[in-house]
Amino acid sequence: MGRRVVITGMGVVTPLGVGVEAFRRALRRGESGLGPITRFDPKGLRSKNAFEVKHFAPRTGSQLLDPFIQYALASTAEAAEMAHFDPQAVDPYRVGIVVSSSKGGLHSLFQFYDRFLTRPSAILAARVYANLIPNFACQWIARKWKLSGPAKCYVTACATGTTSVIEAVRMVQDGTVDYAFAGASDASLTPLLVAAYEKMRVLSPEGIFPFDRRRKGFILGEGAGVVFLETLESARARRAKIYAEVAGFSYGSDCYHPVSFDPKEEALARTLRELVRKSGISPEEIDYVNLHGTGTKEGDLYETEQIKKALGKKAYALATSSTKSMTGHMLGATGAVEIVACCLALEEGFIPPTINLEKEDPRCDLDYTPRKAKEKRVSLALSISMGFGGHIATIALRKL
Repeated sequence: MGRRVVITGMGVVTPLGVGVEAFRRALRRGESGLGPITRFDPKGLRSKNAFEVKHFAPRTGSQLLDPFIQYALASTAEAAEMAHFDPQAVDPYRVGIVVSSSKGGLHSLFQFYDRFLTRPSAILAARVYANLIPNFACQWIARKWKLSGPAKCYVTACATGTTSVIEAVRMVQDGTVDYAFAGASDASLTPLLVAAYEKMRVLSPEGIFPFDRRRKGFILGEGAGVVFLETLESARARRAKIYAEVAGFSYGSDCYHPVSFDPKEEALARTLRELVRKSGISPEEIDYVNLHGTGTKEGDLYETEQIKKALGKKAYALATSSTKSMTGHMLGATGAVEIVACCLALEEGFIPPTINLEKEDPRCDLDYTPRKAKEKRVSLALSISMGFGGHIATIALRKL
């Protein structure tokens, strides 16, 4: 496994609030970030609501950037501040960045498309390009803090955030870098994306109800999550507060269908068993699992069955939840934000709830922490992310 890696800083921009403290309060209260779509006129669409980020003020100098870059910059700044880490005080070649996006600057593309058609110009084309490509979040973070270490961008659909954190952990573990900012950001609430998901029949017109009998799909959200990673030795030398140690991780995939997983196969179960094996942990040690839990009829049932296959009887004793019931589906950003939710659960000893879970589905028979958060000592937490295209990424976090 190489060097031990810990999380000493976190930053989020979410529909539940901007900043870790606002996010923590909302998780404990079981609040919902759902509201009417204001980014555009949803006329002609079935979806009238979304989980939009509210009351966000772009950092100075980033006002002209796409929101996905603005959110990434704000989250990175908070993570650095929480870690009491000054990037200018260390060798800039020893600080890595793995901050990604599953969609990039769709907002800018939508915003400037008509203008480009009527008044095409090289300047406008360059502006769209510089805000569109997913890796430009890394570029702006590097520019802001004058960092020269490896900057990488991984796109694995809705598993992008978790994948980014895992790959940054690997760089710190093997000594490629000593520190890393890792996470993802998405701000993709556009008519094109909403219409596309509606055509794929994965969106719910009424609400998001993970593991509930009424579930019909997810509702789109936006936001960002970034964590700051360093070695355990470094954190102790700096006397930094440690929110979690990364105990292990694993990947899987399933090429069954672009937007669903094969219920007859065991892609997620195999991935979870591999995580347990590689991490050297036993299922009995796991206190909490942050589920992918998107509220789709087949997806929630698949995840439930796979956890039972992987963990056996222990699955029924686990505390689990879907925080997407509160944040919506933030696409590529959601995995990174859910890792932050796990860190808060470890730090404060509580299980975030699955709100809106009122009508039980007898086939979804685990403890999903319905409606209200509950107090529970959490020493080991898992987070599961699955993405369209068959991507699976799982990570285990331990309290020190």
